[in-house]
Amino acid sequence: MKIAITGATGRIGNVLVRRLVEEGHELRVLVRRESRSLAGLPLQQVQGDVLDSAALAELARGCEMLFHLAALISIQGGMNGLVRRTNMDGTRKVLEISLQEGVRRVVYFSTFHVFSEIPADESLDETRPLAFRHRMAYTQTKAEALDFALRFSRENDLEIVALCPTGVLGPFDYEPSPSGRMLLDFYNRKIPMLVPGGVDWVDVRDVAEAAVAAMQKGRSGEAYILSGRYASVSELARLIGDITGKSVPKYLAPNWLLRVGLPFVEAYSKITATPPPYTGEALDTLRNGAKFVSSEKAQRELGYKTRPLEDTIADAYKWFEQNGYL
Repeated sequence: MKIAITGATGRIGNVLVRRLVEEGHELRVLVRRESRSLAGLPLQQVQGDVLDSAALAELARGCEMLFHLAALISIQGGMNGLVRRTNMDGTRKVLEISLQEGVRRVVYFSTFHVFSEIPADESLDETRPLAFRHRMAYTQTKAEALDFALRFSRENDLEIVALCPTGVLGPFDYEPSPSGRMLLDFYNRKIPMLVPGGVDWVDVRDVAEAAVAAMQKGRSGEAYILSGRYASVSELARLIGDITGKSVPKYLAPNWLLRVGLPFVEAYSKITATPPPYTGEALDTLRNGAKFVSSEKAQRELGYKTRPLEDTIADAYKWFEQNGYL
């Protein structure tokens, strides 16, 4: 099958590409810049981004399927409108051009954060309302884009299935991603203290497998949460220590102290031109991280399965070691 992919060089994208290559599909991918994550893989590359209509038309032309993974993740606000243009306007362009070029089905990647976090003590599933008024530009724009995508599928002759993974970990993390950098920082003892809260974590390979299943099994106009296991930052640190044998921090900094330090962290980041070790949005995400995230719908309809978090972390470190990151 001829398949088009946006975001192919990214955290989930390059793993999905590998899985589709194993299946024998003919792939055409949209790339903004060269990335070693795709080196040596049998595929056709189209230069451009999700706001480039000509590049999108070239990408989608003659393809039966399209996976839309490209997005801009931000824990530092809207970035002067770039987050909205990428996540909302880019998704609109991808879907409109997919329809124009005769694509049969689009598998669109969103995030579980698009669903309301309240009430926090109950299971979070796809019946929750979308977080259109979320304080984070990333979450708000992804909620708007998901709503647009599902409405678009109902109003047009284009099948659209949405996947909403939780926090992603695992091997093949070339950039590396923020979660990958976290694993490396723990390993290299660059994290002096722990922060409150946690995240539901899922293996990138399990997400890619669900995407392959969504090609055939997913119901058009439906969203599917792909969750794994919740782990607080403290629990995650303990697992990392057990797996790597490295010492990990044990002091849990109170949220108020971290908030007090935010102006100094931001100032240091600007002076050194480096990403801040944490932001207010990152602290909010961890503090409000849902502990009970249900993937029952994906299990039932996509055959979705997950592996133990311990295996995911161990395989991530093994990959980092084999590829010279450690």
